[in-house]
Amino acid sequence: MKQQNSMLKTARLQKSWTPEFVSKKVGVSLSTYIRWESGTQTPRNTSLYALCQVFEMSPAELGFEVVPPPTKRSLLDPILSKKDFAANPDSDALIVDTGNLTETLALWKMGISSCWQLYMIGGQTELERLLPAYLSNLARPTLYPGPEQKMAAHLTAQVYQLTALLELQRGDFVTAQMNASQALVYSQIAKDWNLYIASQMRLASIFIARKRIGSALSAYNDALRRVNSSNDEISPLLHCWIFAALAEIQATMGREKEALQFLQLAFAVFPDDPMNDPSFSYIRYERYMLFLYEGQVFLRLGQPKTAWDAFSRIDELKPAPPERIRAEFLKQRAYTSLVLGNMVQSCIYLEAAAKAAQEIHSDLAFSEIYTLYEHMLAVWGQEVRVRSLSRLFQR
Repeated sequence: MKQQNSMLKTARLQKSWTPEFVSKKVGVSLSTYIRWESGTQTPRNTSLYALCQVFEMSPAELGFEVVPPPTKRSLLDPILSKKDFAANPDSDALIVDTGNLTETLALWKMGISSCWQLYMIGGQTELERLLPAYLSNLARPTLYPGPEQKMAAHLTAQVYQLTALLELQRGDFVTAQMNASQALVYSQIAKDWNLYIASQMRLASIFIARKRIGSALSAYNDALRRVNSSNDEISPLLHCWIFAALAEIQATMGREKEALQFLQLAFAVFPDDPMNDPSFSYIRYERYMLFLYEGQVFLRLGQPKTAWDAFSRIDELKPAPPERIRAEFLKQRAYTSLVLGNMVQSCIYLEAAAKAAQEIHSDLAFSEIYTLYEHMLAVWGQEVRVRSLSRLFQR
């Protein structure tokens, strides 16, 4: 067990600040800050920088060591300039080759597309290492006017989206929302309305996780207004995503007619070849997402049997969905089994969902699965098979 960070706590007490005050100033949740003081978690570079700014102290003065970057290089890393790499091939400094920025951005575009693939398969640790490097190197070409500014801003918005999703999976809603808002800003600099809508949808998903349905609906409606005003410019996949998301939220609000209308629209506009859609590289929206939304709509409309049929369509898909989507389907099938009163089936899917959530390093999914387990205990608490599942959460 890691030792308590007494230096950070002492620095706070010397200023007569409460943990709540510091967490708000830094922009993280109170629980995240408490973990920093207890030594069970260390802040990422961006959060550590903010913490040092608030205290006006160095990382060492606050009890943190700056961990050097790993010596192994990944094919996804932002590239070094050829000159610098030749001079120091073991260097881990990530330097923009400003002599050929167009080529550099093109390579980074491919790298960031691969980062989206990493996210879908649960590559959390690798992404946490890569994304700050991209942001650091993209800062100058994004903020200074020039022929490559739009492309740089486009990539920066994607990196902020990815960062927001990582923070969401960690359960840090405040930081996730902050990064999603940054993605919105940079998508406007890029003047790319497809990217803007995708950023808005990421923000809405954070509101959904926070149970702020009104804010989520507002974000969806803002995206829909942009679709209506720029209809010819918006990709079919984004049309589909918006309609499916609105179907789910209308079902949550008990509006069956509207929910089914939006769901029908989502299926109608889904493209035959989603991978050729201009927004596919950064939204990764495939047909299995339609089935996921369809099942959630019918669950919220009180039709669990129809929902089960929708979730079961995943079994027919080739190739199988990536790990992150598979974990979500397992969780939904566990919950639907509970609603249908099938204890054995619910136990099977809950166990599989818990293991899948751990494999993709999603604290959010694992927390939701534990909440589902509590519901199962309320229904079948006397059953040995149900009680034995408690071992999944003893870590």
